[in-house]
Amino acid sequence: MQLVRGERATAIAATDFSISPQTASGAVQGPAVFVGYAAASEPTPGADGDAPEARVYDDLAGLDLKGKIAVVLLDAPGRPDTMTFFRRLQREASEFAAEAAPLKEKGDAAGLRALHERTRGRVIAILQRFMPEADLKDMWPLPADPLTVEFDLQSLVGPVMREAGKRKGPQFGAGAGSLRTKVERLAKAGAVGVVAVRGPRSFLDAEEREADAFAPLQREDGALGEAYALPVVQLKWKAADRLLRVGKGKQKISALQEAIDTKLEPRSAELPGVALKLSAVVEPVQVRAPNVLAKISGSDLGDEIVVLGAHYDHIGAVGKGECGESRKGDAVDVICNGADDNASGTAMLLELARHFSQQRPRRTVVFAHFAGEELGLLGSKALADKPPFALDKVVAMVNLDMIGRLGPKGLAIGGIVSSDAWMPLLDRVGTAGLSVLYEASVATRSDHANFYKKKLPVLFFFTGTHADYHRPGDHADKINYDGLVAIGTLVHGVTRAVADGLPVPYKAPPEGGGLAPGLPGSNPDTVVKRVQGTSAPVTAPAAE
Repeated sequence: MQLVRGERATAIAATDFSISPQTASGAVQGPAVFVGYAAASEPTPGADGDAPEARVYDDLAGLDLKGKIAVVLLDAPGRPDTMTFFRRLQREASEFAAEAAPLKEKGDAAGLRALHERTRGRVIAILQRFMPEADLKDMWPLPADPLTVEFDLQSLVGPVMREAGKRKGPQFGAGAGSLRTKVERLAKAGAVGVVAVRGPRSFLDAEEREADAFAPLQREDGALGEAYALPVVQLKWKAADRLLRVGKGKQKISALQEAIDTKLEPRSAELPGVALKLSAVVEPVQVRAPNVLAKISGSDLGDEIVVLGAHYDHIGAVGKGECGESRKGDAVDVICNGADDNASGTAMLLELARHFSQQRPRRTVVFAHFAGEELGLLGSKALADKPPFALDKVVAMVNLDMIGRLGPKGLAIGGIVSSDAWMPLLDRVGTAGLSVLYEASVATRSDHANFYKKKLPVLFFFTGTHADYHRPGDHADKINYDGLVAIGTLVHGVTRAVADGLPVPYKAPPEGGGLAPGLPGSNPDTVVKRVQGTSAPVTAPAAE
């Protein structure tokens, strides 16, 4: 990467920039333009049911980007990176569980009350930086009995989403922070290359801001290995502040980010007299990983198909992907085994196949173990795009992903919106004594989404994220085996009914679409209902 002023080209230090793993290959040069977040706000509802108002924020409005290099901020206006924030919550959950365990053993209610207040205060402090006007007083309340307090990751999401939706001014969709979305917009506007910067306000605390580490873009979004439309490099914010000045006022990137975040107004402008030269060569390495399929042929309705699926891949070991090490005393664990994600679904799929083999269904049941889910739902996409059976004969798809950590919050079942037949069937099957949340929307983050995109009814069974998600602590000793048995009875009841001929007509998505980036229960507005359980599930050991 080089900075060009007039006839003089200066190489930027290799420690200050990195090539995005999903960059397009090529060498490009052009005048530099600061494009803010390259974001556009979503239309907001008009008053009294009037038509939605026009876009009120667009970083690219009025810019000439043809043949130019765009300098763009990562994330979205006034919003941190979602995965970075989730990782921080995981860390808080792990530390809370470790400190809470001895206090619970001693029955120290006062100690737990103080621990809860300290942890809650830290989380609120992070959120308040990005949501200064938000009312977070009801977030993660202490239960009446402090000895039962748990740090539940998903219980924090609902209040945060509600408060974020109340923010005045432009509203930005869930995909506004996606680098792929930014690059696609910039390419369409004529840019020839992209320099991405995580501005100082996007970090969660002063320590991270000072460290100024590169954002982990290898799993930023989309399928791993799917190249962006343009060459993309990432530049540290300190280097950007030192090397680049924007507009006639020659302002620093950090100052412009603060202005954008506080006023929610674009600050896009050219970098006078500055051009950038980028060169990136990436050679993708592809490895074929098989989906593993089996079927039990149906009887009189054998030409109709029910797909029951679970992904069998995980994220590997430290240094080979996004797996991070886990420490417990002097012991270091560097392997992410994925007992919950998704050995739990894989094991249940095998057990259900055994059950169905003992009593032949009327419809054919295909049992699909998917590869490449963690790399972008690759295996399920391949099967949905080119199935070894007639896709128009598939009546429904049921997905099992992370069903091994049943706890007090219970089971979530997503995808109710995809067929009017689901809720009556689920009511008839019952809850096996479990607490169950019924979610209307179809989460985009697991394999069922690829079948829903083919206009097929889907269901998604899920027991929630936890502090061991995508970490080495996701071990078999954390699995709630009694919970798996209970969930298995529900999945079997639903699948058996469909496999034996129950009509499950596909329902077209409502206005705005049925797909949602959040996991079941994360948006209170899309929860159909909750049923409180009558039996107490076994609580799995604390996260590491």
